[in-house]
Amino acid sequence: MTAMQGGGGVRQMLGYAGLVLLGLVLLNLLVRRLGGWRRLFRWIKRETSRTVHAFVDPIAARIRYRLRVRFLSRILRNRAGWAQAEQAMGYAAAVSPGMAPYALALAKQRIGVLVVGIAAERPLPEPWSKDDVDPRLWWIERRDLADYSVPAGHVPQQTPLLACLGTDSSGKNAIMIDLLAGPPSLSVYGEPRTSRAVAQALAAQLDVRLPAGAVEVADGIHGKHDGMPLADAIQRPGAWFVIGAERLDKPVPSGVRLVSLGVGRGSSRLMEATPDRGLLLHGAASWLEIDPLPLARAVARSVLRMPPHDFETRGPGGPAIGADDLGDLELPVGVAGVSVLGADAGRPSDASSGKAASWN
Repeated sequence: MTAMQGGGGVRQMLGYAGLVLLGLVLLNLLVRRLGGWRRLFRWIKRETSRTVHAFVDPIAARIRYRLRVRFLSRILRNRAGWAQAEQAMGYAAAVSPGMAPYALALAKQRIGVLVVGIAAERPLPEPWSKDDVDPRLWWIERRDLADYSVPAGHVPQQTPLLACLGTDSSGKNAIMIDLLAGPPSLSVYGEPRTSRAVAQALAAQLDVRLPAGAVEVADGIHGKHDGMPLADAIQRPGAWFVIGAERLDKPVPSGVRLVSLGVGRGSSRLMEATPDRGLLLHGAASWLEIDPLPLARAVARSVLRMPPHDFETRGPGGPAIGADDLGDLELPVGVAGVSVLGADAGRPSDASSGKAASWN
């Protein structure tokens, strides 16, 4: 009886082993038909990676967003940062008469000025240095600005009026554009939610930095502000900058600059809000990827602490007349405009438009 039980146990184990072996053979045939073991392992690795990213990416994106909001908020509140940015733009314009700055990248330790012109291959004086990738991006350490002096006899053409657009793809540089450089019209178009947020952020920056009455926000820009029609706003006396969403059928009056939500009329600098929630500055190098998502929150947090700015109490359209009544935008009205560069900042005048530069 014991011998029979022992023989039965061996046969049972052999039967299990045969089933396992048969299963392995069938599995091997199936895997070979699907492309082999290597392909199977690559598929498992790919699907595992997708699953991990599905859980991790939203958390990483939220953390990245908060860090960039905090970074932009510090930049926008820093009076010295605005002053150094304006200085860097002015100093870059004095380096070569054949080059014109139109935007910059503001980091914690250095500033990169984006320029346009035909003299990009010329060597730069100390302490300027060209970017390794693009010769139309000029870097200068922020600590070097204090002792920097422009060439004798240089007369500044204009005081730059900077506005923040967001961060670069690394989140370590704040991208600012000179709203007085280039065509008199700036068009923000593309993905509706992003483009509207960028237009609103530009309107808030302009309204808080320029004297009361210098900015007119027309109807269709902000849901809490019932502005006048764009055709009327563009003709309002004392308006230096007009922000509107309607299509303008008449030329922009001389001395007035337009920020339009949607493609504007005539010569215009174009900024496209892409479907992936980025911001593309047309005419710039393809590497320039602007992240505008943290801009709206950073401006909302910093708008009351941004330094005011004007051009010796005058702007492109002459002295302001009246007030623009933007109290419903929760922005301060009647801020006295004083340039962060002081009284020697110079008066504004239009600079030629440019094509862009790049950095890593």
